[in-house]
Amino acid sequence: MARLTAVLASAALVFLVSPGSRARTHRPKEAPVDSTIGVKLASRIPCDGVTNPEDQVSLITAFSPVGAELSFRIEVFADKFCKRGDLGWACVQPGHSLWKQQWSADSAVPTATSLYGLSSCEESGSNKAPQIILTGWYKEKGPDPKEDIWKQIELKKVASRWETYEFTGPDGGTAKIELDRR
Repeated sequence: MARLTAVLASAALVFLVSPGSRARTHRPKEAPVDSTIGVKLASRIPCDGVTNPEDQVSLITAFSPVGAELSFRIEVFADKFCKRGDLGWACVQPGHSLWKQQWSADSAVPTATSLYGLSSCEESGSNKAPQIILTGWYKEKGPDPKEDIWKQIELKKVASRWETYEFTGPDGGTAKIELDRR
């Protein structure tokens, strides 16, 4: 029995450590999220402190075919999260305060439409609204493809029927996103 426990513990350790170390070595470089140049998003449904209803938003993206790689992302602030090994009742490696990417669309697909649920509360049972931002990014080329870095860029509001934001990359490529809250 003791031997079986030791084997299972060893297998679990290898399972938890291996994927994390591989992900760290191949993770693309990117600048940290700057919430001051992102657009704050919030659900129109008030947080009731019991459930966590979502406001379904249609996201319509359009990217120009020229220029660097461009991307829109929705980031949610997490002050406590499990970085690795979430067992449900315990966390092997807890993380602290970061913006977690929950949705993205990039210029690999010139136009797209998708749905996103804006949560009303941080979690079920909470009466605190989450911090959610929409951000724009462009990929800056380095001398070597391994040195490319994603940089955040300020979004500009465009006058339209819906919430519409756009940005222009440094090389002239443009990106536009419409948030349709019907």
